[in-house]
Amino acid sequence: MQDTQGTTRTALAGVVFMIAGVSLFPIMNTFAKSLTVEFILWQVIWARFAGHLLVTTFVFLPRRGFALFQTQKPGRQLLRSTIFFGSNVCFIAALPHVSLATASSIMFTAPVLVTLMSVWFLSERVGVWRWSAVLAGFVGAVIIIRPGDNDFNAATLLVLGSAVCYSTYQLLTRSLTTDDAADTQIVYTALVGAVVTTLIVPFVARVPDTLAQVGSFAAIGCLGALGHFLVIEALKRASASVVAPLGYVELVGATALGFFVFGDFPDKYTWIGAGLIVGSGLVIAYRQSRSGRAGKGLPRGVTYYLPQFMTGCGVLMMFAALLLGLR
Repeated sequence: MQDTQGTTRTALAGVVFMIAGVSLFPIMNTFAKSLTVEFILWQVIWARFAGHLLVTTFVFLPRRGFALFQTQKPGRQLLRSTIFFGSNVCFIAALPHVSLATASSIMFTAPVLVTLMSVWFLSERVGVWRWSAVLAGFVGAVIIIRPGDNDFNAATLLVLGSAVCYSTYQLLTRSLTTDDAADTQIVYTALVGAVVTTLIVPFVARVPDTLAQVGSFAAIGCLGALGHFLVIEALKRASASVVAPLGYVELVGATALGFFVFGDFPDKYTWIGAGLIVGSGLVIAYRQSRSGRAGKGLPRGVTYYLPQFMTGCGVLMMFAALLLGLR
């Protein structure tokens, strides 16, 4: 009984870690968006990656020593780090022109893209439910981006490119889980971005004018590192099929901060598209849990009813989005 209770507490701790981790990303993006108004893109990106690398090295190096940087697949780790760097460049470059809620909504196509890519690269079998969710997710992205419309914003394509890169990064991360420790992976995540931007920044950067700006630069790196660390800790404690859907908490934070800090509020089409994207992601998570990846360590009732609740929410959100579009 005690073992069961301990396992349950561990899994529930994973849920808490996931919510805490993804709640930090909108705050980080708010700092980044505010800094891109006054500072060159590369300086903001440098703060993101150099801060991440310094924080994670400071935390893990005393315990692991230089074994922290030893990897079984150095080429794949560097490729993964490069793709993550590309994802962040696209995303941060779009922030001055796109609201936080819109950017976050488009980024949530990542689970949809991962499902699609897993068929090609990992030879995974995907059934009718997940193919339908993939289609709904792409329809949602098209509704938000609205190519060809008078209100089309080209910067949304940068966010979509960021989502494609991030999906590839996730697949590479999945392929490396049996080769390298989580702390090694989180350090390598920032390595390429930190090195490249450190070579660029001395020629283009300027010194911040205020302590608030210095604090904002420091916060970007620290929040990014802490957020990724908490997500990894969450995945250690509970199945991805249970904690991954909690990532949509980020959309709530992005919408609230976008409104209160920048005065941005999503229009009807963004809500419709976001409903389709989030709904499709929830359905995909449910189907993955049904294919043998249910939440480890959680009570039987939770592992049975939570996936059904997730798919119910997903289907309802997609129907609500379609009804809004017909009005």
